[in-house]
Amino acid sequence: MRRLSLRRASWPLILLALVMWSARGTDARPLLLVGPDGRRQIARFVTGLFPPELSVDYLLGLIRPAIETVQMSLLGVVFGVLIAAPLAVIATKPSRGPSQPGEGRLRRLGRRWSYATARGILNVMRTIPDLVWALMFIAAVGLGSFAGVLALTVHSAGLLGKLYAEAMESVDPVPVDTLRATGAGGIAILLWAVLPQAAPNLVSITLYQWECNIRAAMVLGFVGAGGFGQRIDIAMRLFQYQEMLTLLAALLILVTAVDRFSSFLRGRLARND
Repeated sequence: MRRLSLRRASWPLILLALVMWSARGTDARPLLLVGPDGRRQIARFVTGLFPPELSVDYLLGLIRPAIETVQMSLLGVVFGVLIAAPLAVIATKPSRGPSQPGEGRLRRLGRRWSYATARGILNVMRTIPDLVWALMFIAAVGLGSFAGVLALTVHSAGLLGKLYAEAMESVDPVPVDTLRATGAGGIAILLWAVLPQAAPNLVSITLYQWECNIRAAMVLGFVGAGGFGQRIDIAMRLFQYQEMLTLLAALLILVTAVDRFSSFLRGRLARND
């Protein structure tokens, strides 16, 4: 009991030591925010935001980047699904159960290699940040929203593929093993045992990724990939803080609208189920 108590008491000390080590390594000094210089700079920035730019011409000019941001996020998730779906099927570890008739050692080895390869591809896609993907695609296809679409596609495919595979691995194995015992092939098992159980989770994951793409599309604009982010970057570089406040408010409205629409779709699908 004494050793157990000492072990439990050591964890807060280890955590505190890690926090202090991280703060020292990053030169984190929170008092700078509340010091005289920090308060002065924050006050200057906040006062520069008001009054926001609300002229009719400027607001009408925001329609195009708003539409472009939605288009980028939508194409990114659609193309990402098309890439992620087959990779997720290959990257799904089969449930342990009776082997298929006639399945030899070479075939099992091939499935293991294909599983590891698909997992590796998905890991690369999602490990590299979408901002880095955008920089690479800008070098390939130039500035503009198309580079943002490609970056969102690759990053979404990596995330969706992993989540799809985990959703399909978590289904009830009884129907899967039952079909496998009757001699059903992999496609039949996927269509009749795996997908019917995983479909609600797959749809929810896809809609959530679309919401994330809206926010990611804004960030990609800072490197020249179009959308709201590019307008915000220009406003910050020109110290047009009043325009930046208007852009942030418009972005908030856009993200809220997409979140509400996504929640509406999930609710409709849940009631249909």
